[in-house]
Amino acid sequence: MKDRIRKVREDNGLSLTKFAAVLKTSVAAISRYESGDRVPSDALLNSISREFHISYAWLKTGEGPMEDPMPDDDKLNRLTETYRSLPDRLKSLVDALAQMDPEWYKTLDEAFAEIERRKNGGA
Repeated sequence: MKDRIRKVREDNGLSLTKFAAVLKTSVAAISRYESGDRVPSDALLNSISREFHISYAWLKTGEGPMEDPMPDDDKLNRLTETYRSLPDRLKSLVDALAQMDPEWYKTLDEAFAEIERRKNGGA
């Protein structure tokens, strides 16, 4: 379990301090879970599962898929929260995207694919 907890933290790019803050626990506790010195409570495992959309069964036993897909309602709620926290300049970008003709999405997708290809060394 210790390696799975560390994997969740590292896959989310979080330091021990930030991970502990999200889970409302101490850095020392997280450190002890990751070292295997302590076994986390079911409540903490539930918190990790909920906060990071990780399968509780995978977290506890290592069985099954790691990801626990977020329900669409949760995605929309998270998107709404994120939008509300954006600076006005970024909100206007999101607003413009939302008002685009759907055909433009294909053009944008192709542009992003080209950028990614060039970033990865393609000509």
